[in-house]
Amino acid sequence: MEFKNNILYASTACSPRVLNYIFRTSNIKPSQAIQKFHRLMLEGFSMNEKCQIETLSSIPVITKSHKKRFWKVKSEIIGQVKYNYIPFINLPILKDISIMILSFFKIIYWSMPKKRTERVVICDILNLSITISSLIACKLTRTKIIAIITDIPGLMLPIKIEDDIKTTLFNQLTNKTIANFSGYILLTEQMNEIVNRHNRPFMILEGLVDVKMNYIVNSLNKKDQYKIIIYAGAIYEKYGVKKLIQAFIKLDDDNLRLHIYGSGDMEKEMHTFMNIDNRIIYKGLVPNYEVVNRLQKATLLINPRPTSLELAKFSFPSKNLEYMVSGTPIVTTRLLGMPKDHYKYVYFLNDESVGGIYKALKFLLSKPNEELHEFGCMAKKFVLKNKNNIIQSKRVLSFIKDI
Repeated sequence: MEFKNNILYASTACSPRVLNYIFRTSNIKPSQAIQKFHRLMLEGFSMNEKCQIETLSSIPVITKSHKKRFWKVKSEIIGQVKYNYIPFINLPILKDISIMILSFFKIIYWSMPKKRTERVVICDILNLSITISSLIACKLTRTKIIAIITDIPGLMLPIKIEDDIKTTLFNQLTNKTIANFSGYILLTEQMNEIVNRHNRPFMILEGLVDVKMNYIVNSLNKKDQYKIIIYAGAIYEKYGVKKLIQAFIKLDDDNLRLHIYGSGDMEKEMHTFMNIDNRIIYKGLVPNYEVVNRLQKATLLINPRPTSLELAKFSFPSKNLEYMVSGTPIVTTRLLGMPKDHYKYVYFLNDESVGGIYKALKFLLSKPNEELHEFGCMAKKFVLKNKNNIIQSKRVLSFIKDI
């Protein structure tokens, strides 16, 4: 029987409409990075021929993040992607139970025996409720189930999880569950050593960029009047953000600005830094499309994440690809998970100390604007040609077919 690439994508993926509503009304905002990753993957699948794609989505809210208690969102079709949302009661335990039960029966129905040989479930393992029910349902119906792993449980930063006991339990259950998939989609080669205990098929997909960025022009004439350096992401000291700020303060140039987007444990300190140096501007957590627009007008984008972090071996930050596809040049640490074909399209922070970051920024900002702009445009051309979401989804479809 011909494989028709009928895919059920089990995750927290939401349509832009639903995500915007959650972002506006939540006390704790959902991760925009993972939402963008899922959305680009879904759109990539939908733009490939003979691929029918729909989601099984657990809406990314918890009791503390949203006051709405009963969630029942109608299915919707955006482009060629059908979004199916699991109803649930937004209360501890009840939410997990309702999601597990309803998603189990949804997958059983979707994986009818007469159709199972041409169907596959792709599951985000960081959503434990859906992961457990998906695995049980797929085992019963003998449906292929592929894990997509963007973070290693226990190494990532917990997002407002109630306490250490719950976090530990979550990580233990997830790690035990990981071993039971038919195959794995991983961000880095190093991940395979941790998650693929039974040596099952795997592929490396470090990320993807939006093919529609082909139509967005990064123009030197439209750059901001100031030389703006942007950091967009989690603002944690362990991610090198404090060293970045300290290095920037040492730069003696009134025409420079450092714009910081995101949230994290350094939020309370940001006002102190802005008082010390009024060239530092903390923008907070804003919708991703606003960040993408601002990246076009900046002079330099930076990711100072230290390579000494254990997490650095098992991750490739999505922000690096988002930076590259903007057409504005990026300076980054030499992350172990970064593919070597990226090397000639990024500037490196070879010395990750405050002094090293200062020297690198001073050197790069002394370059002519035209040279920086050309370098950024080369990076954009590279990732759009080789890492766009249509190409990356084709790689995933080929991988699934061969399992």
